[in-house]
Amino acid sequence: MLRKAYPIFLLILIAIIAILNFYAYKFHWYWEFWWFDMIMHTLGGIWVASTALWLRYFRPFSSEFFVVPKKSSVFFIAFVSIALVGGGWELFEFSLDKFITFALHDSWNTVSDLFFDFFGSILGVFLFLSVYNKNVEKRKKEKEKSATEVFF
Repeated sequence: MLRKAYPIFLLILIAIIAILNFYAYKFHWYWEFWWFDMIMHTLGGIWVASTALWLRYFRPFSSEFFVVPKKSSVFFIAFVSIALVGGGWELFEFSLDKFITFALHDSWNTVSDLFFDFFGSILGVFLFLSVYNKNVEKRKKEKEKSATEVFF
């Protein structure tokens, strides 16, 4: 996948998540299939981490091509973004359970949700790094090609 296709991938992924969520509520998939929530949190983790990394390193609103990332900073950005979004979502669910629906809150569900959020963010990091590395290789080939064109 090329750098220019990455935001399209992100839009398609969030559309898939939205469509799946719509049908999950319509047909009660969250209650019918115990594992469906895990898939949704994994997809959400991929999207959140990938979007945060795209915004940071691909500079979509800048003329700069790339900022060279360190792997440690890539993982840090992914984990912080998913901790904020996933943790915020779990706080929202807890607040709903505590103050609106007065339902008993399931702590194991929260732990599971956060685990799959973080698992998805790791997949998002690997996806980002593979896209980044392919684009670096392509850019090197373009530079080599342009350098040889100058001399010949």
